[in-house]
Amino acid sequence: MYKETNKTALKSQKRILEALFELMEQEEYNNITVKNICKKADISRQTFYYLFESKDEIVIYYLNIFFEELEQYINDSQIISLYDLIYNYFYAIDNNINIKKFIFIPNITPIFINISLKFMANMHFIKTNRQAGKDESYAHYFLSFGLHGIFLLWEENKDITLKNLVSIKENILQEKVFE
Repeated sequence: MYKETNKTALKSQKRILEALFELMEQEEYNNITVKNICKKADISRQTFYYLFESKDEIVIYYLNIFFEELEQYINDSQIISLYDLIYNYFYAIDNNINIKKFIFIPNITPIFINISLKFMANMHFIKTNRQAGKDESYAHYFLSFGLHGIFLLWEENKDITLKNLVSIKENILQEKVFE
């Protein structure tokens, strides 16, 4: 993935991302080709492959932006409670239509969870001022998979409010659900 600062290349990356979003309005992600994206973005395949290795790398690019912005928001807001962290995580996902396009695609799930894991590790470092140890790494996996699964279930049903959903997750983590 392109990571330099050339303004033209960065604009092309954004056009490619926007083209993918537009195409996903009409077609399922797995049916969209790099050729379709290039045509919609009005760029050559050579330019595409200079900026991204694959269609999935566009998703990685977008998810990295999303989680970096979420991390910045959480840091700026000085959120420290588990409840507020989980609430803002779910709220950000629920209010981002583009993230919701990706979250239900089975082959994107591992990508989403992997980037979510990095987010969890960054939040851990920021909140504790130290790198995660072995136990915390397991906790990050637990949280990432758990948050993802609970969000998917909630998104399908929407039978409770977001605040209730976060309270359930907090109760699970505090072992109150099994009392």
